[in-house]
Amino acid sequence: MARTKAVLFDLDGTLRDTRETVYRALEETVGQYGGRVPSRQEIQKHVHHHSAVHAALSPDVEYELWLATYREKLGSEWMDAPFFTHAEKVLQQLVMSGHRLAVVTAADYDRTVEYLSYRRIDHFFEVVTGLRPGLLPKPEPDLMLDALRQLDCAPSEAVTVGDMPTDLRAAEAAGVRFIGVSHGFGSRAELEAAGATIIIDSLEELLAIVDAD
Repeated sequence: MARTKAVLFDLDGTLRDTRETVYRALEETVGQYGGRVPSRQEIQKHVHHHSAVHAALSPDVEYELWLATYREKLGSEWMDAPFFTHAEKVLQQLVMSGHRLAVVTAADYDRTVEYLSYRRIDHFFEVVTGLRPGLLPKPEPDLMLDALRQLDCAPSEAVTVGDMPTDLRAAEAAGVRFIGVSHGFGSRAELEAAGATIIIDSLEELLAIVDAD
């Protein structure tokens, strides 16, 4: 196994806890245009990306209008969502041990860069890749491959950390080893059912796994 040089992090549900903020905004947006607030179970199937929620639950609503409403309902809570325990410490220790870090998120690229700067964690990451024209969201491998290209890193030299089966499928398609976290949008059971073999309950556990390579 090649030494792990780069760690690719998903953002929502992996480094920061936006679960309630995202679910509430999706419920209110779908409810506003559909006349009925969907259940969490209905949203859960598509929560890996807001475009998937729109396509499944609000297909008759013009997408840009729907997206503007969704972002309005996210409000400032999206920017102020708390980090999961140990997140900043883990990022710092990974950088200090010589690992190169990237954010790989299906969120909008510009909004992600703004968020990382606002929360003062942008200095940890050499590369940020988010959704922009020409790149498809997970489970497609586009975002991970874009991050690897910018890092000039082979898939075998990287690991990706994520909380959902779509993160796993994207990693598999990109040829990158996957480490699941159980504290996000996807449960441990869902990750195991999708085929994840390494699942951690705390980001702090990541250090021992990466250092063991």
